[in-house]
Amino acid sequence: MKKLWLILWTIVTLFISGCWDRNEINDYAFWIGTALDLSENGKITKSAQVAVPADFKSSKGGGGSEQRANIVLTATGTTIVDLTQQIQDKLPRRVFLGHRRSIFIGEKLAEKGIVDIMDQFTRNTDTRMRTDIFVVNNGEGKDVLKINSPFNQFSAIVAVDQDRFCRLGDTALRDVLLDIGRDGIRPCMPMVEISPNNEQEKNETIEVKSVAIFNKKLQMVGKVTGTESLEMFWVKGVLKDQFLTEETEEGSISLYESNLKRSIRTEINGNTIKAYVVLEGTGRVVENNTDIDVSVTSERAPLEKKLNENKAKKVEESIQKIQLEFGQDVFGIGEEVHKEHPYEWKELKDRWDQIFPTVEVSVKVKLKIQNTGDIGKRIPGIGGRK
Repeated sequence: MKKLWLILWTIVTLFISGCWDRNEINDYAFWIGTALDLSENGKITKSAQVAVPADFKSSKGGGGSEQRANIVLTATGTTIVDLTQQIQDKLPRRVFLGHRRSIFIGEKLAEKGIVDIMDQFTRNTDTRMRTDIFVVNNGEGKDVLKINSPFNQFSAIVAVDQDRFCRLGDTALRDVLLDIGRDGIRPCMPMVEISPNNEQEKNETIEVKSVAIFNKKLQMVGKVTGTESLEMFWVKGVLKDQFLTEETEEGSISLYESNLKRSIRTEINGNTIKAYVVLEGTGRVVENNTDIDVSVTSERAPLEKKLNENKAKKVEESIQKIQLEFGQDVFGIGEEVHKEHPYEWKELKDRWDQIFPTVEVSVKVKLKIQNTGDIGKRIPGIGGRK
């Protein structure tokens, strides 16, 4: 009996002693960033930015050291899975995608089309849907991974932070996949650009100031930049705040706009479709180069009206430009038509790319100045009208 109990106890101990098939953290190679480019022979080039634990530095050391905390590995092939295996073959540890922060797509590959790329991302259970995704403006993704940024040890993370603070919507893989799956909107992605070195800057830096526009076949058909990209995201409903400078007859005035939101109402009358866009938010005056005393309601109200009218006109022009040049509904106006006119949408959805350029869009801006700063009128003696 004692022998039987001893055998049973030995068996139980084996099962409760730990995870016999676990992988230690030292067995993993942490994949931080991915780049996908089009090679000269038409195949796909995949690059991986992989952390090198031995080269991790303390936060006090900064990210601009000559010694890199990562390596960039590259492989060329026809499928994403095959490329991943090729990169795995170059590593003494198992690749782990759970910490991947960003994906960079070269502009040439984006223009050719990314259907096959996106298919793999939707099937791979290791892919994080919160991974940020970018197109590289006039360049290749692997060049972004090779940047030794002064701000962080991993340029893949720098691009994510740059997108978040430049207020271009913080677009993740999940957002793009949601747009792909809907008939009334076309996907778009922020574009990163490598700023060249100069005498003052030892390291290359990353800029995010443009947006790539895709068609239904997931081919990049164009790009918008500057204020037009911000206006596009405001109409789409993803822009949360921005700095805005407007020129008036009295001079220039700059605002910090926050709590931004939008609403769209659509109307169908025969073959005519109209969309009424309302953009709202609150503003804080951060610079006033006019003689207007913004703290006085009687002076602020006309200025506020003027600024809203000017901004509405500019947004309408940006929408019309995208309609005529690219013909892609990146704003989601079609989705609003779908919600408000579901029966008519059944007849429209398959022809939406042809219909969207003909939609009559009017914009109304309701930006309320709620904070005028510590002073109303600017400091006397600085410029001004004579």
